[in-house]
Amino acid sequence: MAVSGLLADMESLPTLAWVSPALTAVAVIIVALLSGYRKSPTKFDVPTLEDSPMRYVQEADFKNTIFQVLTPDGPRIFLPRKFANELKPFKRHEASGMKALADRHLGHYTTIDHESDVMLGAIKIDLNRNLGLFVGDVEQEVSYCFETQFPSCEDWTPIDLHETLLRVVAQASARIFVGYPMCRNDEWLECSTKFALDVMTGGEKLKLWHPWLRPFAQYWIPEMRQIRGDHQRALDLLMPELNKRATETRKSDAAPRQDMIEWMQQRAQKLGDKSFDNRELANLQMLTATAAIHTTRLAIIHALYDIAARPEYIAPLREEIKEVTRDTNGVLQKQHLTQMRKLDSFMKESQRHSPPSVATYQRKAMIPIDLSNGFHIPKGTIVQCNTNILDETPAAWGEPHAFDGFRFYRLRENPEDTNRFQFASTSYDSMQFGFGNDACPGRFFASNQIKIILSYILSHYDIKFEDSVKERPKNFMFEVNVMASNTKVLFKRL
Repeated sequence: MAVSGLLADMESLPTLAWVSPALTAVAVIIVALLSGYRKSPTKFDVPTLEDSPMRYVQEADFKNTIFQVLTPDGPRIFLPRKFANELKPFKRHEASGMKALADRHLGHYTTIDHESDVMLGAIKIDLNRNLGLFVGDVEQEVSYCFETQFPSCEDWTPIDLHETLLRVVAQASARIFVGYPMCRNDEWLECSTKFALDVMTGGEKLKLWHPWLRPFAQYWIPEMRQIRGDHQRALDLLMPELNKRATETRKSDAAPRQDMIEWMQQRAQKLGDKSFDNRELANLQMLTATAAIHTTRLAIIHALYDIAARPEYIAPLREEIKEVTRDTNGVLQKQHLTQMRKLDSFMKESQRHSPPSVATYQRKAMIPIDLSNGFHIPKGTIVQCNTNILDETPAAWGEPHAFDGFRFYRLRENPEDTNRFQFASTSYDSMQFGFGNDACPGRFFASNQIKIILSYILSHYDIKFEDSVKERPKNFMFEVNVMASNTKVLFKRL
């Protein structure tokens, strides 16, 4: 970053008005000296991809080759997918997916490097154990959002899915995270979604600075400053609810709540975690929302793009939803979600073509690791596998490059495979949710939410693209992430 740009930013910051001219001059001199410094990261004896870390997605030369992408933070090692099987047995303290993710988003600065056994246990055990209790609650919030936040759509109406689904997913998630009526608090929903955006945007801006300069640069980046405010605001918004619950627990006849607040509090008490307090609870709520909201929203957008581009799937999907809910007059219950096998298959096929990332299997080596081919991974190195090579699809799955929405529905018709090939299943051939010990713990929750939202849309609306859109909009890449284009979809109420 140019010194002139830095000076302009410094002059525009009222929070730095107290800095004396002398100190400002010293700071500028330090920045000017260090900006010319470029540390050459340690290189590995493997091919180096200088221009784009995504070239290997299109170029077969890199499919079976270990290579590196050099970054200011050191090399990122890309491994052929087969090595995921070798890394799978390692425990979290040996090869950590969470640490790799945190490093990728500069978690030390963005505050998402905060691993918590309280949060992990609440998601992995309590949330997954109680998912069946929330089907009706989540459906209620989804319905409420569409009734109160969505246009009437009496005629074909263009909808920005990125903006609209953000509210729907955030509110449906909040019903389980913070309970009712907090899940409908506009300020809370805005805070929980804004935090994730500040983390992503602030982290990317901070990456533009040399690592030596980041301790200083973080104070010049608006989103980085806002992250600290997001945490405080979350605590302030939660305190009335937490005080109310504290009063309730003193009453002997008070029924225990079933949501993430309650589970985190109980789990911290069970673990004897003395560091857990209201501030920590608010921080963990922000992290949970960040992990849940945006990836789920993106998966729904991809699925709706695929449905709108292939209208022949609408009728059979809609018929399945009607059939499985016939006994409850269209009201969703837990068993209905497992019975929606065609919808589950369509979701999985959509995610196969449009995964959240082409490197969903990432690990940070917490100990030195040697691979079977002799390649040595030093402690602290981040490695990742290309998990989305369609050519490596098993032959039994059929044509690998075709979009076959009922591919996995047919595979599950074999009695021995009836519980395999589900959207939330992880395997060597389906690593969209990761693989092994650090596979996404919230994938079952995400699967339920996506089904509830998609089934609601299919049951209440026709959807299509504008006439000018002739095919499914192409995705675009940001680093290793697969992003959906900002194409509007037309909705019309049935």
